[in-house]
This record gives sequence, structure tokens and C-alpha cells, in this order.
Amino acid sequence: MKVSPQKIIELNRDNFCLKASVDGSGSVAIVIGSHKYYPRTFSENLKLKLQLVYADTRGFVPASENHTETDFTIDKLVQDIESLRVSLGADKVILIGHSIHAFMAFEYARQFPDKVSHLVLIASSPTAGSEIYKEADRYFEESVCPERKAAFAASMQKFIESGDQSFVARLLSFGPRIWYDANFDASKLWEGVEVNSVGAGIIWGSMFADYNVANALKAIKCPIFLALGRYDYFNPPHLWEKYREHASDLTVRIFEKSAHTPQLEEPDNFDEELMRWLDNKINGKL
Repeated sequence: MKVSPQKIIELNRDNFCLKASVDGSGSVAIVIGSHKYYPRTFSENLKLKLQLVYADTRGFVPASENHTETDFTIDKLVQDIESLRVSLGADKVILIGHSIHAFMAFEYARQFPDKVSHLVLIASSPTAGSEIYKEADRYFEESVCPERKAAFAASMQKFIESGDQSFVARLLSFGPRIWYDANFDASKLWEGVEVNSVGAGIIWGSMFADYNVANALKAIKCPIFLALGRYDYFNPPHLWEKYREHASDLTVRIFEKSAHTPQLEEPDNFDEELMRWLDNKINGKL
């Protein structure tokens, strides 16, 4: 492990240089995903209460000819998180997973139950693969939002005509379905973020297609905070209804002026709800 003056940790794992940025003070909270993207989505105030560790996954590191499909498995991603926890010297961590990274958080908490004090899932889906795409498409189609649908159609047309079929370009084209503000430009969030095309294809494709969230919920005993956006047309909130019964300690909060990224879209409300939940759980009030 190497720590730079900029509070950047580097971990070398199977020919991957995984970085994590460390900011703030308080209980250690690992945010799975990208050390560049995710600090841009959480508020400055949150680091006054938590030590936020924004950690790369193998999907957000430069591609190398040494990387193959076998480097991208659930177990290897989970072991990367465990290696980071050990390097931090943290006995237990608050684990935060947004969107697809929530599945990694699920699996780490299942495999290492004694190392997670609290699990925070943001804008996650209880299903993956083709099923979630069908459900999301239907939810969007059945929603009466002509301006949003027009913005989405225009965005997709621009994406097709651009000729840029990259991972980031595709995500940006889904903006009207991902953001409460249908015209929000998320490009600055992605500046300088490197994507491993092989890894991204697997992580967002086949890796979690058959993941059993119900079984994971049954196995996980730590408190879970599930933050959802009312206008998330990527991972619709209602999909969670039939899964809630499987969790032993689940708190759900739906943010009324958010879509897929409530921590950025409603930072004050998000911080307040998250910290109230953490305080209550730590002090035994919930």
C-alpha cells in the first residue's frame, strides 16, 4: 500500500492498480466504484462526519493487455474490497454501494459479515441483467412524462449520430432517465474517469445477472439503509416491494426530487436521513 500527500491509496491486485481517495474524519465508510467519480456526487458536509474512502473497482482502471475476462469475477471484486479494508486498518466499515456497485456491497457483506457495521445501498435494483432492463423500460413507457420522453428521444438520437459508442457516452445518453432534471449534463462527473472496457462489459452485463438478492438479504444481519429516487427510470423503486420481507433490518427512504443519484440531487436531505439513521442505529434507538 502507498499513501500519497493527496490521500490517495494505491493497491496492486492481479495487475490492477486500484486507487482509493480518503477524505474526512469519523467512522470509515468505503464507497465502492471510482475514486474520481464518486467524490463528485457526495457532499462536502458528509466528510465532516464520516471518513469517506472512495475505492476503484476493476471496472474503473485503465485497460491492459494483461487483463482478461477471468480477472473479473464477483469473488475477486469482493477480495479487492477486503484488501482495502485490511490496508486501512479498519476492524469494521460502513459499506456504501450505488447502482451496480450495490451488488458488490451485498456480496461483501454476505461473505464478511463481521467486517460490515452498516450497509448503505443507493439507487440499487434487486435484479440485474435483462430483467431490470425490461422492468425499467416498462416503467418509463407507462409513465406520463412527455417532456422527459422527448428529452430522452433527442438524447438517444444524438448518441446514435455521434458515433461514440463508449460506456460513458451511453450512460450520458440515458440522462433523462437517470436524473430528476431531465436536461442535467453529467459529463463533468465523468471527466478523467477511465473505464476498463472488458471489465465494464462484464460487471454491467453478465456478472450479476443471476445474483440472488433475496438470499443475500436473508444472510445479511447488519442494518441496511436503502436510498431510492422517486424518479429513477433506471432502477425503479417499486421493484423492491417483494424483497423487503427478506431483510432482517431494512430502512427505506425514497427521495422525492431525485432519480438515480439522490446523494447529489438532494444532498441535504440525503445527508440528514443517512446520518440520522446511522446515529439511531449506533445509539440503539432503531
